[in-house]
Amino acid sequence: MNNSRLVASITEYIEEHLQEKITLEELASQLNYSKYYLLHEFKETTQQSLYNYIKRRRLNEAAKALLYSDQRIIEVAFQIGYQSHQAFTKAFEELFKLPPNGYRSQNKEFFIEEPYAVSDCLVWAEEREVIIQRGMPRDQEKILHFAQLMRGALPYLEKRDYLRSLKIVIKEENCYLAWAKGRIVGLLLFDSQKQTIENLTALPFCWDLAIEKKLLMKLILDKHPRMLRTTTFRAFDKLDIGHRKRLLKLGFVSSDETFDFNYPTEKMILPLTGIN
Repeated sequence: MNNSRLVASITEYIEEHLQEKITLEELASQLNYSKYYLLHEFKETTQQSLYNYIKRRRLNEAAKALLYSDQRIIEVAFQIGYQSHQAFTKAFEELFKLPPNGYRSQNKEFFIEEPYAVSDCLVWAEEREVIIQRGMPRDQEKILHFAQLMRGALPYLEKRDYLRSLKIVIKEENCYLAWAKGRIVGLLLFDSQKQTIENLTALPFCWDLAIEKKLLMKLILDKHPRMLRTTTFRAFDKLDIGHRKRLLKLGFVSSDETFDFNYPTEKMILPLTGIN
């Protein structure tokens, strides 16, 4: 079984037992692999720990229940395995930056994260196969699908606002896409007036392909910006699986903390003296 099939089997098992107690021992026994190998392969493929993935999946299902059902908060908590309102509220707020009742009252999806889909997230490509192109109006639905896949990197976005701004960015030729094997594997959206990068992200499975760097270099070559700003997760944000660290590696430096759509973020600036 290759690692894509193995990760698919892991996520399928998790979905089937999401409302039950999941033990690593039972999972390893069901799939006939060692616990260490399962943990390693899952982290290698998805860039997050198996424990973190299970926790996030449960909390995202709880978010759906809060938005689309009349269940009491404590009922939602029990349903996904929390034994107290307090423990559930703490975990929920760590991920969504709002307590469950606040999240429900805002009635916003925040691009709720769906189960990890191997067919969507794994692209077997080499660096030389990555092509950077400007986004076109015909690409909008594919971009939206990519953004929904990358919900973990874009936690504060709302679909309606995102589509509205996406149309403007494409029209102004400020949308850059990284393609590989006929799929979008990276995205950069630029606001030329504010000199701000609104999105810069790549599929975690493709992080070894230097996609964000390629997107940045194409932007700089085309637009000659005076400076570049962006926002990302604050340090130690439970939702971040490594996006902030990747921006720092590219040469971005921390500026100050702020809020985007009530989500706590951190401003970053890229000195345009070269990209690492």
